[in-house]
Amino acid sequence: MKKLLIYTLSLVMTFTGVSSLMAQQEQLYSHYDYNTLALNPAYAGSKQTFVANSLARMQWLNLPGAPRYYNLGIHSPVIGDFGAGLNLQTGSLGKFQIASPMKETQIALSGAYNKQISENLRVAVGLRLGMYNYNVNLSQLQTDKAGDVAFQNNDINLTAPMTGFGLYVYSDKFFAGLSAPRMVFVKNKSVSNVDIEYATNTQYYAFAGYVIDVNTDVKLKPTTQIKMVQGAPMQVDLNLHLIYLDNYSIGGFYRTGGEAGIMAMANLSPSFTLVYSYDSRMAPLNEYTGGSHEFGVQYMIPYISNSKTRVPRYF
Repeated sequence: MKKLLIYTLSLVMTFTGVSSLMAQQEQLYSHYDYNTLALNPAYAGSKQTFVANSLARMQWLNLPGAPRYYNLGIHSPVIGDFGAGLNLQTGSLGKFQIASPMKETQIALSGAYNKQISENLRVAVGLRLGMYNYNVNLSQLQTDKAGDVAFQNNDINLTAPMTGFGLYVYSDKFFAGLSAPRMVFVKNKSVSNVDIEYATNTQYYAFAGYVIDVNTDVKLKPTTQIKMVQGAPMQVDLNLHLIYLDNYSIGGFYRTGGEAGIMAMANLSPSFTLVYSYDSRMAPLNEYTGGSHEFGVQYMIPYISNSKTRVPRYF
């Protein structure tokens, strides 16, 4: 039992980077072009209408206590070229009899300035301000050996201010951006004698995408996301969506490190959109972890151009 517990914790920590020996990782989402506000504050107001969306990720279903991530975001243009947004993210890791799972929560306000620089191209800069909390109680775990030093003095309860910034360039069929969505400010580098310097490591994102017209009914949308953080390998996502009638899409993706999956989107009405994805690690790790699911729903007030036409929003 003890070996299984330690194996499970080690496996989870290795994949997610929650160990103090590794760089802390942002929550992972496959629908990064749907969940952009969580990754880039400059996205606020970019759709030129009110948008609210929620995304849930259940990761590695075969692994007890595997990560569960939830995100809620709203954003809208406010005054002139300015947009604003609110983002709430929470995640948990672990499933123990006594101790609470490892949890992180962040809530932040984003503001962005969107400027038209040509007939079809806009550029936005954004800033995020918020709070970050990280909590874990490993010392309360039940183990076969009482007083196991591997789990002593490993409780953390960290609450600290955070900020973030981003750049976003976009048109109706193109986007690119750079961001650092979470920069946590910690006065002390340890809590309860546990090193928490990893929580201050900043993760940087670069992403881009383009919509290609195949014919009047079909479009292709290739996208990519690159994640970089000190002390961890760079991670690259490569996605390809096939869009039909601007209302439905199906696609596939590959993530460096050995993950691949499929995803789909459906506009149920001009206001409501559903998204889903499934991904799995490559063999042999998929035998232990299983697949991961993401579900999302979005509400958007339809954007009308020239008071006549609803403009499709591809990202």
